[in-house]
Amino acid sequence: MVKAKKTFPAKLEHLKGLPKVQQENMNDSTIDSFEELRSCSPAVSIALTSGISFVSIAAFVGNSLVTIIFLMNANLRTSTNYFIVNMAISDLLSSLTNWPLSATEGFLLKKQMIEGSMATFVCKFGHYSRAISQAVSVQSLLLIVVDRYIAIALPLKSVLVTRRFRAALLSFTWIFPLLIGFPYVWTSKIIEEGHQTDCRTFVSWTKVEKSIFYAVGFLIFYCVPLFSIIVLYSRIMKSLRQTAPGDEQQENIRTRKLQQNRIVMKVFIWIVSAFFICWTPLCVYIVLRKIIPTSYFAKDPCMIFIGLFFYVFPTLSTVVNPIILFMSSSRFSQALKETFSGFTCKHNKRWKCERVSPQHDVGMQIM
Repeated sequence: MVKAKKTFPAKLEHLKGLPKVQQENMNDSTIDSFEELRSCSPAVSIALTSGISFVSIAAFVGNSLVTIIFLMNANLRTSTNYFIVNMAISDLLSSLTNWPLSATEGFLLKKQMIEGSMATFVCKFGHYSRAISQAVSVQSLLLIVVDRYIAIALPLKSVLVTRRFRAALLSFTWIFPLLIGFPYVWTSKIIEEGHQTDCRTFVSWTKVEKSIFYAVGFLIFYCVPLFSIIVLYSRIMKSLRQTAPGDEQQENIRTRKLQQNRIVMKVFIWIVSAFFICWTPLCVYIVLRKIIPTSYFAKDPCMIFIGLFFYVFPTLSTVVNPIILFMSSSRFSQALKETFSGFTCKHNKRWKCERVSPQHDVGMQIM
């Protein structure tokens, strides 16, 4: 194989007039992979397309069900569930833009399905919404553990968490990401390189500016929340292990609440683990792109790394959350059954339907 020259490829002659900063940024993204661009088997393309499509649809359906059921059932409107549904709404936003954004870059069967001005809009809104979704979700997780910490370790101060205060916190989880993520709107552009179309962000920024932006975002929306969640979770579990003496009736009530809180925290740690496990590969990928020569990533002509780390894994966490919730929360699972049974009975008069009252078991009555 003839070695590529250190000059612009023939497909990129039209980029010579661009500023040096843009040329460097585009070199970082895809210039190094033109030798084997898209030279992958149809099986790999179909598998990647199927994966992106499946997680997008599953995330949309699951988080839609969580949101609808929460709105339809007043008994689900607890303090913790407000933050859970806030996370579900942000995940729903991400699922809506995952498939269109991948379509603008030709990830679906290696064909560009969205073109022109619509592609530009999807490019800008897609990156912006995904950044907002990730930020809102991690803030919601942090607020859940803070809410549980106050309720379990500081029960006397739980009265301070009023509806107005909770509404302010929920609003902040959206306002802050909307502001800090706005650079994605004005820097995201559709770049046409030969037969390939890519949606690139921060095209006009220098490497230093991009590194600072990514570092700040990684610190605020990954490191700090993860560390805070670990510390607060440890204190909650320590508080749950401490028991105070009392009479038999008080002891039974305390034991029941203790079991409920332990189940809630167990499920919470599942959701947290799923979130950070699914988002960590993308963070690692971005770091590796900064410290490892780009020639290494040129050996990925099918763009599998980007397809998995950017489109599949992050969206996979939004698929897992509703599954964990419906399988672990007796209230959510019961509400789901009643919703579907009510819908079925309404459209099928031959069935005799009876509304089943919610089960009063230990399983996550707090949620």
